[in-house]
Amino acid sequence: MTRIVAAIPGRVRIRDGGLRQPDRLQRLHGVLAKLPGVASIRGNPANGSVVVHYDAAQVAPERMEKLLERAVDAELALPRDKHAIARRLRINRAAKIGMLTSLGASLALAAAGNKRWHAATGLVFVACLGVHLATHRRQLLR
Repeated sequence: MTRIVAAIPGRVRIRDGGLRQPDRLQRLHGVLAKLPGVASIRGNPANGSVVVHYDAAQVAPERMEKLLERAVDAELALPRDKHAIARRLRINRAAKIGMLTSLGASLALAAAGNKRWHAATGLVFVACLGVHLATHRRQLLR
């Protein structure tokens, strides 16, 4: 899969959403630095891009693009921690079920006039909402 968005002899820009993670960007920097002819690498995690400057006299632009593409594919294809993802999904599912249950109970208790339990179930709803928002904090703060 091509991630090269701009290339001129001596300079290549690579963009991928996975490069927004500083640890992956740092690992990729180490891999790219070992390629022949690479003079400098500048990463920008805010927009998920890397600019590689290289000596076009030492390495042909087509060859450098192929080397970069292979290196980026190999680095970004590393599996993420599947157990952490599964755990986060289970926690989020429980939070959503808790929100639905506590909202229904809170509304029923409000209709029945029981203020104390209505407030208590409202607090449970807010706590579950906090867990749900914490789970999705990366998407919310983009």
